[in-house]
Amino acid sequence: MMTRLLTISLSVILLMATSCQKDELNIKNPDVTQFVRILKTGNYFEKVGYELPNFSKKHLPELLNYLKDTTNIKEFPTHPLSSKFTTPKRLNECLFWTIDGIRSGNKYPSLEPCLVDTSTYSEQSGYSRVSGKKLIDLSNLYISWYEEYIKNPTELTLKKNLFEQTSYKWN
Repeated sequence: MMTRLLTISLSVILLMATSCQKDELNIKNPDVTQFVRILKTGNYFEKVGYELPNFSKKHLPELLNYLKDTTNIKEFPTHPLSSKFTTPKRLNECLFWTIDGIRSGNKYPSLEPCLVDTSTYSEQSGYSRVSGKKLIDLSNLYISWYEEYIKNPTELTLKKNLFEQTSYKWN
């Protein structure tokens, strides 16, 4: 009886450990699909922590697949030195920021993933955030940039300022 109870207990523990490991994201070698899934479930900080995974140029094609998704997400890692936390976070805006971190080689291109429109400044409210519709338009800018980068994979193309001809900037 005791052996049977011990076997069942160990089986349950093993099953729980295996199912928990399924959502653990490897920060040093991240999986983009898993990263996005965890962001959408809203428990990124609990499952991963407060650090942005170490994405690289090899992750760009898969990150681009999610750029039209304006889903509001609850949690997203910001620059470790930042105390800013603008909400709501939008998935594609956060992924633009992640891509810009890869492109710049700095991981964190600003204090937080929040795009503002500098043409809308007011003394009372500051800059307005970029709307969801404009974020969809910006996704096309990133996709076009990547197509150009594939044809001409130079450092200059990689680090091209995508907002140069716009009134947008990272907050």
